[in-house]
Amino acid sequence: MEAVWNHVLANCAIILFTILAWTNVPQGRARKPFVERIKLGFFFGFGTLLVMARPIEFEQGIYIDLRTITLSIAGLVGGWPGALVAAVMAGAFRLWLGGVGASAGVAIIILAASIGVAGAWWLAGRLATYRELLTFSALICLGNLIVLLIMPQNHLTEALHQAAGIWIGTVFVTTFLASMAVFAELRRRDFAKTLKMYEAVIRSLPESMNVKDPDGRFVMVNPATAKLMRVASEQDLIGKTDHDFYPPEIADTFRADELDVLAGNDAKTVEQIIVWPDSGEITLSTLKAALRDDEGTLIGLITHNRDLTEKKELASALAESEKRANAALSNMADGLIMFDADMKVIFCNEQYRAMFPLTADMRVPGMPARQILEAAMERGEITGIPPVEAKSFIDNAMSRLRQPGTVQFPLADGRWVESRTTPSENGGCLVVCSDITRAKRDEQELRDLNEKLAEMAMTDSLTELLNRRAFDTALSTEMTRCIGTDAGLSILLIDVDRFKAYNDTYGHTSGDDCLRQVALAVRSVARRPGDRAARYGGEEMALILPNTREEAAIAMAHDLRMRIRALEIPHTGSEKGVVTVSIGVATIGKLARQVPSTQFINRADEALYRAKASGRDAVRAWEEEAVVEQSSAGGSKR
Repeated sequence: MEAVWNHVLANCAIILFTILAWTNVPQGRARKPFVERIKLGFFFGFGTLLVMARPIEFEQGIYIDLRTITLSIAGLVGGWPGALVAAVMAGAFRLWLGGVGASAGVAIIILAASIGVAGAWWLAGRLATYRELLTFSALICLGNLIVLLIMPQNHLTEALHQAAGIWIGTVFVTTFLASMAVFAELRRRDFAKTLKMYEAVIRSLPESMNVKDPDGRFVMVNPATAKLMRVASEQDLIGKTDHDFYPPEIADTFRADELDVLAGNDAKTVEQIIVWPDSGEITLSTLKAALRDDEGTLIGLITHNRDLTEKKELASALAESEKRANAALSNMADGLIMFDADMKVIFCNEQYRAMFPLTADMRVPGMPARQILEAAMERGEITGIPPVEAKSFIDNAMSRLRQPGTVQFPLADGRWVESRTTPSENGGCLVVCSDITRAKRDEQELRDLNEKLAEMAMTDSLTELLNRRAFDTALSTEMTRCIGTDAGLSILLIDVDRFKAYNDTYGHTSGDDCLRQVALAVRSVARRPGDRAARYGGEEMALILPNTREEAAIAMAHDLRMRIRALEIPHTGSEKGVVTVSIGVATIGKLARQVPSTQFINRADEALYRAKASGRDAVRAWEEEAVVEQSSAGGSKR
């Protein structure tokens, strides 16, 4: 038994060696996931070969090893590419070894790799939790246990079966520890990528950004910080403090601000002044915030510096730009009005007043917005609002002035106006109004055209019933709606008897007139809101009857048949003497999910065939036992 455990430890050492080798191999610069998975498959496939080269002999002729661990991890981490590479390597080696257990060995290899691939599919690219790793380890143990139990019972396997508990426990612990080590490495790699990303973000910022430890030493800086502090590179700052670069009195002030932030939990923005002998005074707006880890432990300080020197220079230019802006606002095509925090007008251009001629005298600086709205209601400038709802309308309009958004509304003279509200930081707002009367008219014309085109696309031009495409859509919708209900869904498939003979006798123009009259009769039966009448094709028409059981559908079919016969359209080519129809009825209920729409229509068609075969001018419902009779009868149903 001691020799056995020596082999077990050897297998474990090989697995550990494989994981260590994989973790120490650098990732490719391209970082292509597929290539990395193939590479992982080769590593764990090679580890599997080493494990298989040191099998554990429980009894003479009985060899087992820990190959399932490396194979399953190859699938769990590398997905199907990694599992495929490792499994092919291990399977080829096992077949090369030969022996009576070769097929069983290959089966174990495939099973272990498959469990790993299933785990990878479950994780879907995320890192596994400890609970999931325990479950994964248990599944590997279950696979090993199944293999042990299905092995033939003989004197050579008795010892292995007796030690199954210890063996399965060893597999479980080893699998869990190995997979935990692999995912620890994956977490380390993700963390390293995140750090690199953070470093890249900090380095790419145009403004100074740096991180210090609690003692004030620089641990991470970007090029902008090095430029601000006038050093050659970022490395010249790492490990040093402000006292290494600034006069003591300035450095002491900076450190006092840092200690104040570190003592509390809130970020702090301060103005800092730096005086360089050769370039004068520089004013910085500095944001300082404590940096803490997930447990809340203080680990450093992050600082962001913004140079305000240019801002001061821009302040003087701002006044000049405001003058230009006022001139531009006065000459813009749209109307513009600005309100202060009390919703009183502070600016209004002439274009805005021209849009509202009835209340132009009210739209001046100093006038409250509420009074302007009340005057617009009293003078009839805004229409469509009942007097009892006027106050509610004005209250809603006032609340919208404090929220960003766009509103379109008509005026009494027929024009449409679109107002776009943008709240300001001081509590007021800016409203830009545009005359959209032409756009509204074009929009309505386009909507009418689209509705007409949509109606034409779904309607048969001859009968004005739904066309085949609209019928298929409506049937699919109704079949989905009736799933799981007892309401029932029925369809009637209607065929004009001897219609070819009618066309041959009276001509196609008369045939079209005949179909129109039949369509009118079909439409007259489809009176309920959910009923749909359609031209199914040629002389065939169809009715979709939601919430209709078979008995009611048959009754409606007979009613329709009699209505068409009552039209008394002459038809010398028919044995009936007048135009008649044959109707097939099919009904489904809560089991609609099990019946495809094509099969549902086929049922109605089969019932229609029976109606034709019975002498025409008849109604038949679908019967399952009648299908065999129909298939053997043959012949034309028209």
